[in-house]
Amino acid sequence: MNVKIFLMKNNKISLLVFLAVFIIIVGCKAGEKEPVAEAPEEVVDSGSLIIESSPSSAQVYVGEGLKGETPITIYNLPVGEYDITVKKDGYADFKKTVAIRVGKIEEVDVTLASVAVGEAKPIIREPEKEANPENVTAPDIQLNKIDLSSFAMYLDLESQLFTEIRTENADIFSRKYDTYVHFTALTPAKINVINEPLKDVAKEDCIFSDIAIATLFSGQTLCVKTMEGAVFALSWQASPNEMELKLLS
Repeated sequence: MNVKIFLMKNNKISLLVFLAVFIIIVGCKAGEKEPVAEAPEEVVDSGSLIIESSPSSAQVYVGEGLKGETPITIYNLPVGEYDITVKKDGYADFKKTVAIRVGKIEEVDVTLASVAVGEAKPIIREPEKEANPENVTAPDIQLNKIDLSSFAMYLDLESQLFTEIRTENADIFSRKYDTYVHFTALTPAKINVINEPLKDVAKEDCIFSDIAIATLFSGQTLCVKTMEGAVFALSWQASPNEMELKLLS
């Protein structure tokens, strides 16, 4: 009898222990949270924007936000159209709408126009007269001086004028650097560079093609066919601040 009672008590204890362990395991499982799947990170298609200006150090706005000063590269712009504004004191604001495409680089080269419009200055200064009249060059090949006093200028060769603002009859646009002058032909004018000194260049040497831009180094000659059809030759030797000019036809 005692043995039977003892076995019954042991069975009850075992059952209670089993139930307690079962409840603990179930409770632990219930407390565990299933991992929540994270939403995939959204991938935004983007491109880049490069803005340069002449003169440089101009403020660049994309929309209403200031992004910095030129020259500037703006990376990871979402695809779409943006209104850009380039500003600099003393110059008119430049505005343009650019389209950014996937993986592409959009480049904008800005030439700012001065708002201080002054009187047009004569582009040609009369050469100094030599003491001996016999040494004076004939008028049709006479060398004249061009004063490139500003970094950027528009040159009207027929009217012998230059300004910082484009005039109606301007033939070429110049940007002056330390070791060269960069020229852009303004349609319908044409330009070409010859690796000959100015004194050796004749009209027949100036063969014009569809070149729209050219870089002129010391000792080279720039041929210019104006919109009126005249042919000029330009060159510089000591400094790009002053150029020599002669009319070929």
